[in-house]
Amino acid sequence: MADEKRIALLIDAENISAQYADYIMGEVDNYGICSYKRIYGSWDRIVKTKWESEIRKNSLKAMMQINNTKGKNATDSALIIDAMDILYRGNVDGFCIVSSDSDFTSLARRLMESGVMVIGMGESDKATDALENAYDKFVYIDLLAKQDQEEKLAEERQRKLTEKANQTTNQENKENRGANPPSKKAVEAKIQEIIMENDDRSKPTDLGQIGNELSRMFKNFDVRYYNRRGGKRYKYLKEFVGDFKSLEITVATDNRVYVSIK
Repeated sequence: MADEKRIALLIDAENISAQYADYIMGEVDNYGICSYKRIYGSWDRIVKTKWESEIRKNSLKAMMQINNTKGKNATDSALIIDAMDILYRGNVDGFCIVSSDSDFTSLARRLMESGVMVIGMGESDKATDALENAYDKFVYIDLLAKQDQEEKLAEERQRKLTEKANQTTNQENKENRGANPPSKKAVEAKIQEIIMENDDRSKPTDLGQIGNELSRMFKNFDVRYYNRRGGKRYKYLKEFVGDFKSLEITVATDNRVYVSIK
């Protein structure tokens, strides 16, 4: 517990729907403990977007704003000012900013320049490339929600349909999943490139290096966005890499996992 990072969670309620609240809270737990849990927006927008009940449920601190001019500049400005204030206090190890608004691109870059971890969350069809690239990692919360919904539907179908019907359903899910993350073919090619570069230096390739390189190369890479052959999503990098026919997984006596080209 002592090694867990302290995270400041800052949510733009005027840009993100309350339907993603559970996925936001679940995802941020992967990075550490929330020292700050704040949500920003005008009261009418918070009520209209159904954030009111989620604020109570998740013990979020509502930072209410009054927009004196048209637009949502008051909300954006308040979030940015709070983020910098928290940064200068020096009592957090990272930030999680939940918004697809490109106005936070400069803020994310500034926070990263200070040496803290900066995670972004937003919707895949709204976030710009510039916004995504400003973060250490950008998570598509709409795809996580879609993943969860697909898994629940798949479980229900498995109880009612034959194996043939399940295969059809899994194929439909795969086709409808969306093309925002890199293709599996592109990921496989990058892994092969990493291995060949290491081979030229007579250096083995471990799974940790592959994970780091893929995250660096593809800001939106996450194995949970991909379907397995059985229809369910991957959970771990090892099983994802191991399913490529061109690659071979080897576990050493010290339990380190290495990857090579067959």
